[in-house]
Amino acid sequence: MSSTNLWKHVDQKVADDISYFWKRVIEGFDFRAGLNDSFNGDDPAIQWNTEYFGPNVTMDDRLRYMAENISTNKEMSDENRVLNFVITHFYGGRDCHRILNAELDPRKAYTDFERVLIDPEYLEQIRSNLDRAKGLGYSIWSRTELHTSLMGASNKFAREIHGHPTHAVNMISWLADWLVDGTVDKILHCRSLKECCEVLLSKEGIGPYYGYHGATDQSTNPKLNFTHDEAFVLPGPGCQFTLKMLFPTLSNKECSLGNQVVWVRENQEKLFGKIYFNEYWHNINVDGKNVYSFPQSELTCYSAEVALCQYGVYCDMKKNTSRIEKRQISNTDVTSIVEALQHQPSSIEDFLI
Repeated sequence: MSSTNLWKHVDQKVADDISYFWKRVIEGFDFRAGLNDSFNGDDPAIQWNTEYFGPNVTMDDRLRYMAENISTNKEMSDENRVLNFVITHFYGGRDCHRILNAELDPRKAYTDFERVLIDPEYLEQIRSNLDRAKGLGYSIWSRTELHTSLMGASNKFAREIHGHPTHAVNMISWLADWLVDGTVDKILHCRSLKECCEVLLSKEGIGPYYGYHGATDQSTNPKLNFTHDEAFVLPGPGCQFTLKMLFPTLSNKECSLGNQVVWVRENQEKLFGKIYFNEYWHNINVDGKNVYSFPQSELTCYSAEVALCQYGVYCDMKKNTSRIEKRQISNTDVTSIVEALQHQPSSIEDFLI
């Protein structure tokens, strides 16, 4: 469908409200980053500490962590790098790598999946770290995403192959098997975002959401030659909800959901006005080098999908104000939990502290 025809389906009032929402969310990110000294909290559903994913990849805590500590980490093998990218999103809990490995230094806090295959004690240590962290109030699973299918696939693998009971650590043994069955090699040989997504979708338990987001995460991997701005999108339910509001008379047969997002990305300024990102958000610099090959100064295909999804969350919270408080950014002190994990219990009583 041509772009000229798509314009007739746009609900401009919705587009204007999306623009308002994105700009206010950006204000929150600027405030938390110290780029602004104040924040206008007159919208109950957009407070400075309301949990929204930003309309720029550099605003994503997980992607920043990957860029700063995994992408350029020379101590990791290429294979381990792939799988450490995967668990960043598949678990989703803030700072999950330091928790898994009870390691304060984020450059050293990566999981050695190659070791998992040959060292049962190493896997048991990770299991212990997860159990103790949970007892201290930490959740390895993020609160903003559903992990049911991933839990099911990893627990099924651990039960059928190793006879292990249901546990969060089964994610590690499941992914370690990707080194054996060739999945990691396939990812390392991908030449496009779509190809990487298809590899992930071939695995049991991985649907469009984790297939697409898992692939866009890998685009930060310097060993892979594709970007998150490829004209290929698999919109999740939240994004689909917003697209229906933005294009109320448009059928998916006329223009696929993925192509709708690509069109939004390509026509963003005319649709929403200029979305301004402070230069701080244009890239992530590690060891004097920019992680991304181009400046993140506007919506990309990936960030457009995320940002459209978050507008749906915003609409839901305006209708159900009781959910606003539950959507606050976690204030869990991960550093203190890691320090506690480094203290090995000498008794049952000590373990329960």
